[in-house]
Amino acid sequence: MYSGQAGIDYLATKVGQEDSRASSHWKKYHSDFRFLGKEGFEGLHGFGGSGKPYKGLRRVMTSWLQRRFRKMGGSKFQGIDRLAAEMVAREHRAYDLDVLRQALTVSFLKEQIPDLFTSVSTSCVIGDGFGSLTSLMLASDFSDRVVLVNLTKTLLVDLWFLRLWFGSKAFESQVDLVTDEVGLLRALAKPATNEFNKKRVIAIQASDHQLLRQCPVDIVLNIASMQEMDLSVITTYFDDMRVIASRRKLFFYCCNREEKILPDGAVIRFSEYPWCTSDQIIVDELCPWHQQYYTAMPPFFRSYDGLHRHRLVTFNKIIKGV
Repeated sequence: MYSGQAGIDYLATKVGQEDSRASSHWKKYHSDFRFLGKEGFEGLHGFGGSGKPYKGLRRVMTSWLQRRFRKMGGSKFQGIDRLAAEMVAREHRAYDLDVLRQALTVSFLKEQIPDLFTSVSTSCVIGDGFGSLTSLMLASDFSDRVVLVNLTKTLLVDLWFLRLWFGSKAFESQVDLVTDEVGLLRALAKPATNEFNKKRVIAIQASDHQLLRQCPVDIVLNIASMQEMDLSVITTYFDDMRVIASRRKLFFYCCNREEKILPDGAVIRFSEYPWCTSDQIIVDELCPWHQQYYTAMPPFFRSYDGLHRHRLVTFNKIIKGV
């Protein structure tokens, strides 16, 4: 187990190695990735923005452009929106559309399954970006503990920004990278000493995804990243989730492109993920806040080249393909 900065240092030694679970999409977008130590990163492509906070006319323009999306927020959104603004301020980056979508998602889930948040819960994020969703879930009391799974390079970026959100001191005691079963059990057993200290992150490299099976997870979230995985990798994550679901009730929120063609020609279809007909579907529709993006030049709102669907399900207890 590597706590705090030790986790960042460990991942930094691995960024030059090929990630066995990276699709052609990530081989392309990680090709220019460089970790510069205290200076941060170069070549961050393909998983959201980390630009500087907006100022002046650009800030006014962005606020106007985001109004359309903020109107999609429900009764819980205003509080989540405020927490998102606080998060990016701590991290010295812009409140862009990627962050806004994460805030809308957290608000949406709090309304759809409010009973999940009446007691201590553990969430799992497969494929975050800049640790945004993880930070928002902790800040909003969505969960007290988040298991964060990502490819090595992107996970390094997640931890870098989580350190900014937690603060250096809390980051050392509340964020652990685990690489084996012994480390995972140690991280799961760490006690909370005060109200804020109970907020924890357990980080897992995608190559160690099987550790998920031992985590007491209540909900798994994947937003716009399974669409960039090979189907074989998606299937292993579904297998991991069904092992968890064999022991406890498990929700899965999935928001991804209905169809996406990867650089090597592989076609990844939402409908071909290994869903099970006996899973209980709570929501299944096109995701309102993932259909368009905005630009600084007219036409200001433009559609993506593919539709995004979001689905919230409760997994059944049948273990398939394990």
